[in-house]
Amino acid sequence: MPDRPKALSVGVIVGGFTAQSKVWREALMRLSRDLSGIAGQLKSDFRINVEFHVPGHILSPEFQGVRTGTFRKADRHLKVQVAVPNDPPVDPYAYGVRAIGDAVDAAQAWSARRHVEFDAEPFRSVLALLNESPPR
Repeated sequence: MPDRPKALSVGVIVGGFTAQSKVWREALMRLSRDLSGIAGQLKSDFRINVEFHVPGHILSPEFQGVRTGTFRKADRHLKVQVAVPNDPPVDPYAYGVRAIGDAVDAAQAWSARRHVEFDAEPFRSVLALLNESPPR
């Protein structure tokens, strides 16, 4: 039987390779690995996949900030998309951690509008662990 997907995961879509997108990609892939290491502690029947959209020379996100995407009712899986700015901040890793927090907020607002049960606290607890001692 295949492993059940983690309750919180990160994906990265890069619209082409530039010096800026390389910085974003490296920071967000490290964040994805770090989160994967601690996300097993998160116990929830709800799943959130945070999908970062990184602008590049071929494609740029057609939105700004955070937005909710598709929801698969069968496994209670919500995709939340995050468009990052072209120019990375001083600490793109920390930006990514904050954006995941924004994604949890967006999931909570989405669940309230849709009347879908969702407890954000386990997600916030995992993010707090990541903020307290970010793996480097």
